[in-house]
Amino acid sequence: MACAYLRQQQASGALREDVLGEEVEDLAMDAIAELFERNERGQFPELRRYFSDRDLEDQSPASVDDDLRRLVIGAVTDWLFEAYRAADRSLSNLIQNLKRVIDDRTDVSLGRRGGTLWVEIESASGEAGMGERTTSAGRSIPMDVLEAHLTGTVADAPSTSDLLDVAVETLQAHSEYRSAYPLTRLAQVMRAARVRVQAVTDHDPPVDVPDAPLLQEDEIEAAIERSLVAVRKEKHSTYVETGKIDEKTYMAYFMALHDRLEARFVPPGDDGMTHYDALSRYLDDLSQDEYRSQHRSRFEYLEQCAREHLVHRLREVV
Repeated sequence: MACAYLRQQQASGALREDVLGEEVEDLAMDAIAELFERNERGQFPELRRYFSDRDLEDQSPASVDDDLRRLVIGAVTDWLFEAYRAADRSLSNLIQNLKRVIDDRTDVSLGRRGGTLWVEIESASGEAGMGERTTSAGRSIPMDVLEAHLTGTVADAPSTSDLLDVAVETLQAHSEYRSAYPLTRLAQVMRAARVRVQAVTDHDPPVDVPDAPLLQEDEIEAAIERSLVAVRKEKHSTYVETGKIDEKTYMAYFMALHDRLEARFVPPGDDGMTHYDALSRYLDDLSQDEYRSQHRSRFEYLEQCAREHLVHRLREVV
């Protein structure tokens, strides 16, 4: 189902292969991987959560397929959104730097596969590794796995050349994956590893707070409204049109998001308000367990999108 949806995107020209730099089958696996994460009891919590309010015994196989298709398409759409968000100028600069580093080396080279540039590891004989591990039947190492290996070395090996060394060693050590990787995705992984380390090692310097706020309350409120409208329109197809949640619940999410953003950005604020506190105001009889099992992941993701959109707006104004 994920492959079919991505092929439709590819055929219509909507799939940005210049950004993703990957074959459809591999993209599909990465996009739906989270649906198959297991908990400590070996269960699939995402699948159980999605089908928990459906009586499968009373549904026809076709109806169950339709439900599953909506789940898969929603997962792929969310994954694509996150992947595309990484396509910016800093990534372009990193790609160019990575190309220069590769040009100066003999153990790796760049090869084009179907219009996409790949970083290919040379074999011991000096030829690019195009054997069984690099055929279309093999699978590329997942981005999060490669990122985990790079993150551990960023602090001691910050240069692009150093990170490429670790990437090459990782691909050579994992024989179950291809000994090659799309150039664009490798750059994405390197940048993600750097950002992760900087997030825990960098600290903002002290700042002088002006006597008067930079923005008036009504200006912040207006920015909140515009941000929520933009995110609501953008994500409507992902959540409502695919059947993940109904329109009423979707609107309750955004009323609660307004309260969350207002508590965070409009003085004096309310640091004690939780996600559950905000949403329970608009969903009747919402329990903590129900929030955690049915709403938390979606609501917190939408809150993150809205907050990032708002911060970008406020920075532009300031």
